Amino acid sequence: MRTRIALFIILLCCFTTEGFSQETAYYPSLEAEIHQAKELFAKDKFIVAQQQFSEIAQKADAGSEIQSEANFYQALCALRLESKNGEALIERFLETNSSSPYANKAWFELGNKQFNEGKYAPMLRSYAKLETTILDKQDQVKVAYQKGYAYFQTEKYQLAQNEFEKIKDTNNLYAGPAKYYWAHIQYLNGDYDAALTEFNKLKDNPAFAELIPFYMSQIYYKKGQYAQVIEFTVPLLTEVSEEQQAELSKIIANSYFHLQNFQKAIPYFEAYFASTKSRSRDENYMLGYCYFFTGQYALAIEPLENASRGKDALAQNAYYHLADSYIRTNQKDKARVAFESASELDFSPEIKEDALFNYAKITYELSYSPFNETIKAFDKYISLYPNSERNDAAYDYLVSVYMSTSNYKEAIESIEKIQVMSPSVKRAYQRVSFFRGLELFNNLYYQSAIELFDQSLKYASLSAEFEARALFWKAEANYRLENYQQAVIGFNRFLRASGSKSLQKYKTAPYNLAYAYFKQKDYASATKHFETFLSSKPSVTDQKVADALNRLGDCYFVDRDYRNAIKTYEQAFELKQYDADYALFQKAICVGIQRDQDQKISNLRTLLQTFPESAFIDDALFELGRSYDRTGQAKVAEGYYRDLIKDYPQSSYRPKAILQLGLVLYNQSEFKKSLDTYKQVISEYPNSPEAQSALIGVKNNYVELNNIDGYFAYTQRLGSGVQVSVSEQDSLTYLAAERLYMGRDAQAKNQLEKYLRQYPNGSFGINAHFYLGEQRYNDKEYAQALNDYEYVLSKEDNIFTEPALVKASELQFNAANYEQALTYYERLESISNTKWNVLKARAGKMRSHHKLANYQECIDAAKLLLSSDKLTDVLKREANYKLAKSYYQTEQFDEALPVLGQLAEDTKSAEGAEAKYLLAEILVNKNKLQQAEEQVMDFISKNTPHQYWLARSFILLSDIYLSQGDQFQAKHTIKSIVENYPEPNDGIIETAQAKLQHLENLEQQEEKQQENPMKININEQ
Repeated sequence: MRTRIALFIILLCCFTTEGFSQETAYYPSLEAEIHQAKELFAKDKFIVAQQQFSEIAQKADAGSEIQSEANFYQALCALRLESKNGEALIERFLETNSSSPYANKAWFELGNKQFNEGKYAPMLRSYAKLETTILDKQDQVKVAYQKGYAYFQTEKYQLAQNEFEKIKDTNNLYAGPAKYYWAHIQYLNGDYDAALTEFNKLKDNPAFAELIPFYMSQIYYKKGQYAQVIEFTVPLLTEVSEEQQAELSKIIANSYFHLQNFQKAIPYFEAYFASTKSRSRDENYMLGYCYFFTGQYALAIEPLENASRGKDALAQNAYYHLADSYIRTNQKDKARVAFESASELDFSPEIKEDALFNYAKITYELSYSPFNETIKAFDKYISLYPNSERNDAAYDYLVSVYMSTSNYKEAIESIEKIQVMSPSVKRAYQRVSFFRGLELFNNLYYQSAIELFDQSLKYASLSAEFEARALFWKAEANYRLENYQQAVIGFNRFLRASGSKSLQKYKTAPYNLAYAYFKQKDYASATKHFETFLSSKPSVTDQKVADALNRLGDCYFVDRDYRNAIKTYEQAFELKQYDADYALFQKAICVGIQRDQDQKISNLRTLLQTFPESAFIDDALFELGRSYDRTGQAKVAEGYYRDLIKDYPQSSYRPKAILQLGLVLYNQSEFKKSLDTYKQVISEYPNSPEAQSALIGVKNNYVELNNIDGYFAYTQRLGSGVQVSVSEQDSLTYLAAERLYMGRDAQAKNQLEKYLRQYPNGSFGINAHFYLGEQRYNDKEYAQALNDYEYVLSKEDNIFTEPALVKASELQFNAANYEQALTYYERLESISNTKWNVLKARAGKMRSHHKLANYQECIDAAKLLLSSDKLTDVLKREANYKLAKSYYQTEQFDEALPVLGQLAEDTKSAEGAEAKYLLAEILVNKNKLQQAEEQVMDFISKNTPHQYWLARSFILLSDIYLSQGDQFQAKHTIKSIVENYPEPNDGIIETAQAKLQHLENLEQQEEKQQENPMKININEQ
């Protein structure tokens, strides 16, 4: 502790200024006047005297001794009158009369005046020109005292001591103050024996009687004579003022503390604390320690928290005892923070080691490891103390952490540092690498997930269960990457694995395996495994059952086993669980193939009535038209074709329906109507296969109308839009390229490019551009592929329009051309014939609006997407995320909260982690601090692989604590980010360091404000 002594003293001096009289032989007439003026001066009649001295100076000869004497007294009168020009007059006198016998007295008077005004530096310069030896003894003492005091006030203590030493033992008015200041300088210099001797001499001096006991108490304390402090000081408490009582209580409390009589120290500390806010860290520590030692742990916490504000040995000790106090008051989380802080300081190796182990242990017990603190702590302990007796326990804890942690990434990094892995560590590695792989899988990083599953499988022999789980999810990841052959291998390995039969996935794995075969068009193997899945009697409410029946029906259909296909589609339809409209449509097609047109018509009419919003309505209308036409009901067929043409202008069946309508009308001999219908196909769908077929119909109708000239005139008007006869070379060149493409031949791209070079306006330009675009897309030549797709899209809608829109919209979006991507997505939504492409279009619209900051439009798009059928969990999560973010960006916080709450249930996903943070942030902005804190705590308990958002939540939590006045928790929450957050370059550490510096600055300011050390005042007398 450091105590500053502030000293204030005014001595009451009653001095008269000695008069000077000087005989003159030359001015006998002025002698009486100057004598009279001095008498006035001696009677303190300075105004009249000054006037007379002025008149005498004017009468006297210039430069004469009497003029010099008159000028001196005139200036001295000004000083006595405290005139503004007093010093100036003295200084002017000294400039013009430097050799005057009054010059020495003038320097003395000037210095005395400057001393009284507290101008110590000028005073010392004035006294430096003084001849003290010609002053009388009293003035010599006065000069010595004033110089000593001036040196003292300017903290030149050695020079002050020299001056005070000259007069402290003399018999005069200044001896007492000089003795006091001399003793005080010895006190400051730590020469307590010398100081005590002199203070003892002053204890009966009335001017110092109240002050000396404080010094003596301090000196006894400084000398470590704590018993004497108590004996000397306790009796004084009843005799001093309240302010002095506070200071003496502090000295007594400190003395009891050092005597380890903590119980007796407490009331004196409490008295001191109750009367002042000047509580240093040392004092807080001593009181906190007294409470701690006497078992008053709850009371110990606040002073120990205040004492811990620093980075020194005191802070380390305070943190250590604070942690113990927290434990004994069932506040383990705060104890964890305090132990961690104690372990980071190096002043006491014993405390550092014990605190680190306890920090790691409590962190483990609390399951608190948002940034892998538990593993890091035990790793650090083992690294710093490799020979510790606690290392076995540390390794046991570490293995337990590995087996329970959800911070898999850093657990893997920790395990991989171990040179020789024990079987238990290998088992832990098998576990954490599997779960890390699953995290990556859930966040759509399938290739990285496969690598982690492979790491887990290195230790397959240690756990059959984890081996099986890794095999399954590796196979599923390969399936998502369209590595279907690898998926087949993986699912088969899973089904053969010994640990698979006890897993729930064992029953559904044949379904996954069947799909992998199905994607490879190995329909026989797909059939086998779909049947295996269905034979396991899964719940009929499981959508997989209906889906498996549909795919099994597809396999039978491809194999032309229409009887089994019909049976299977019928089962899928009856479940009414998933794609029942598809099952009914496919059943209708099958019975139609078997020439049961009536049953086909019945099924299709049921489809129209039962599923009016089905994506297969246009398909059904077209097939109904065909079936009624085949059964001779041409007028009914015509009605269905017209419904399709009118109600589904974007359907791919529309050109076919117009073409078929033309044929129906032709067969009814309505040649004029048939001709107009065929011309509609050519007009609306030029360069399409339907247009080529329609041209034949046009020709036949002109023949029936006996108007061949009209036919030739019509074809001439068409120009190159539709050719009357396709060039054989054009056709053969294209067909050769198409055959290579369909056979997946590597030369297909060259042949397609060759065709387009030779026939830039060829009949098969749309086909060639689309196939070439597909080839270039697969070869990752995205810019060229986009040109091909956009060529297709520049033409009237055709069979390639929809797939070209799917790819072109994706490529424009990936190239950050969001406006163009949005246009394509909107077009795709309007023409799509499949639910999956409708979903892609709606998702693309939502994403594009979000990228373009069209947040209200994004809200509408997200809501529409969420209302769609066949929405996957991943897409549903994304839609909710963009919906919530758009609400947030448009400050519709009340609407955002429930959506964020739903997303935040799964903090393993990136969207869920960000949602959890935004949820807490909104609550903070609404001043719902308790609810916000609960959200952050829930986030911590759930943990997340997306630690950026968890760290942002910690920073938010620190702000919450600060708002609640808990500066200790605020500081250590933000400190945990600085010390444990793993990513150095994403801005989190920088933000946290700035906030930590701000909090530490606050502490320092508070500490400075509280620094008000004991003052020992000398009452001026």
